[in-house]
Amino acid sequence: MNTTQERRRYIRISTVFPVAFYLMDKEGTRITPWLQGFTNNIARGGICLVVNDLWWGYWNRFKIGASLFLTIDLPFKKKIITTKASVVWRQKERVGEFIQCVFGLEFTEIDARERARFFRYAVWKKSIPYLSAAVIAVLLCCSFLLWIHQHSLVAENKRLVARYVRLQEKADMIKTSLDEEKELLRLFKEQQKKLDAKLFASQKELDRWQATQQSLPTPEITPDESFNSLKGTISQLKNNIAKLDKENETLKAQLKKKEASTVKLTKMYVQVEEEKNAYVSKIIEGMYEWITTRQDLSTGLVLSYEGDDNLARVAFTYDQALASIVYTLHGDFEKAQAILNFYHTQVSHNTPIYNAYYTDGSVFEYTRHSGVNAWIGLAALNYVKMTHQRQYLDIAKSVARFLEEMMDEEGGIRGGPQIPWYSTEHNLDSYAFFKMLYELTPQSSYQQAYTRIQQWIDRYSYTDKGPPVSRGKGDSTIATDTYSWSITALGPKELLSLKMDPEEIMDFAIKHCEVKTTFSYQDRTREVIGFDFAKAKNIARGGVISCEWTAQMILAFQILADYYTPRDDEKAKLYFDRAKYYFEELQKMVINSPSPVGKALPTLPYASQSLVDTGHGWRTPQGDRVGSLASTAYFLISYFGFNPLQVDRLTMSLKDVYEPRTDHSYSKVN
Repeated sequence: MNTTQERRRYIRISTVFPVAFYLMDKEGTRITPWLQGFTNNIARGGICLVVNDLWWGYWNRFKIGASLFLTIDLPFKKKIITTKASVVWRQKERVGEFIQCVFGLEFTEIDARERARFFRYAVWKKSIPYLSAAVIAVLLCCSFLLWIHQHSLVAENKRLVARYVRLQEKADMIKTSLDEEKELLRLFKEQQKKLDAKLFASQKELDRWQATQQSLPTPEITPDESFNSLKGTISQLKNNIAKLDKENETLKAQLKKKEASTVKLTKMYVQVEEEKNAYVSKIIEGMYEWITTRQDLSTGLVLSYEGDDNLARVAFTYDQALASIVYTLHGDFEKAQAILNFYHTQVSHNTPIYNAYYTDGSVFEYTRHSGVNAWIGLAALNYVKMTHQRQYLDIAKSVARFLEEMMDEEGGIRGGPQIPWYSTEHNLDSYAFFKMLYELTPQSSYQQAYTRIQQWIDRYSYTDKGPPVSRGKGDSTIATDTYSWSITALGPKELLSLKMDPEEIMDFAIKHCEVKTTFSYQDRTREVIGFDFAKAKNIARGGVISCEWTAQMILAFQILADYYTPRDDEKAKLYFDRAKYYFEELQKMVINSPSPVGKALPTLPYASQSLVDTGHGWRTPQGDRVGSLASTAYFLISYFGFNPLQVDRLTMSLKDVYEPRTDHSYSKVN
């Protein structure tokens, strides 16, 4: 067998391993020092050994058939392979500045399993670059497909919101035209009614004069002056009636056209409304998905804002409470648990619950507000009441201890540790919290707590037995949320027992806190009606719509509708229509998520303007496209007709309007 044939037997896998070796005589005695080389090619039966600059004079010793002792070091393997081999071919050539000697070796003494392991390892090592390349190619392909999918989702979500906005604008335009046509139709009908009255009066007068004429004797030769005058009057009346008949015919034709136009516009409006309403459930689904994309997988906390760099990693505790409630409403218990587990860990370690954290769990704002604590307690109680799982009662009990420490001798809850002011909102939150906690854990101290808080609210917030509602103790500033939460926390029946008319409360809020303003998004500017944070006309900035507080008002209107449903159908319809009206208005402010993670999903901003004074000591977030967790979550809560301050599903909800049920039932939460 010639050298070329021998080489082909061993050229199999190009894999490099370091090799130490020496030459042996026939008796196996070492006749050279240890030398260094490396494998070039590996086959099952041997290797190709490469040595650079073999010691002078040693070339002639490595003849065909010469025996070698080898140790082969396998990288990442602890065991070194030892074997004997014989030279079956050799070659020598100059490579650059050195002489390269290449020997084809055939194993003569090696364990079969060792040989197989060595060959498999060589194959594996050689395959690594190809496998790595294949893995990289697969990852690149997956990344590309994922990018295409993400790009497609982003485009689809943008189209969804854009289409929805266009339908809203189209519906508004048709509604405006329809209202104008209806007004003209009303005027024409009034005009026709007046014309009919004139015709009737003229005809009646004509009949009277004709009767008079018939009663007079007819002059035989020359009519006297009175008879001629009578004839003239009758003739004039006939001419007037003819003109009125002609005018009436023209008016009837115009009236017919207006009626046809009104019918046509009505059909168009109904069609566009149906098409628009079909999008609402998609918008709602998208909003919920947006909330889920903002949740940190490690801590469970959900980003509060998206689009304001100053709040890029911040999770406010109040917002976490709303997110937990929304997750629980959707039956997404794992996501709700992730949030509640974070706060359960805090109370388990006797760590205070702060107003805000970074999404990694570190504290962003060390302030401890009573209302914020009450809300995370309410979120825990909502979960317990809806799932009948009581593990998060520990959070509620810890919150209760904190709020009891904040309670003064009159039963009012201070703003927090070292905070002297008293807030109506915080006390409404605390009232609802203690009342719900007492329902789940009948402990007399909890009953005493909510009773004393109610008395404090009656004394300091509703002191005049009617609107306006004070923002706090000794603070007559108007805050819109104290009006909506009075309805949500106490309920119409309880308010009436305190001589506070819930209808007057809501009417006052409409009169003083409702604003009409413009909202600009992308290339569109729209007029929107909603609720300000405060009495807008007293603030130099002009009207600003709070999306969250408007959603709170929407829920309050539904609660009133629910209360009056068995008592007064007309009032029930009035308040439900108001809820739907403001809900429709708020939908005009839907925007796309501004971040790649949000995939352009629909969401709501915090307010209609960026970085403006709310009138209550803080400013709205900075940025024209700032998605707000609080706004979006409360919008969903109002859509589902759920009262989180009483854990109560309303008999009728906005969801029933856009997604009608066949059974017309809506069970209460037990």
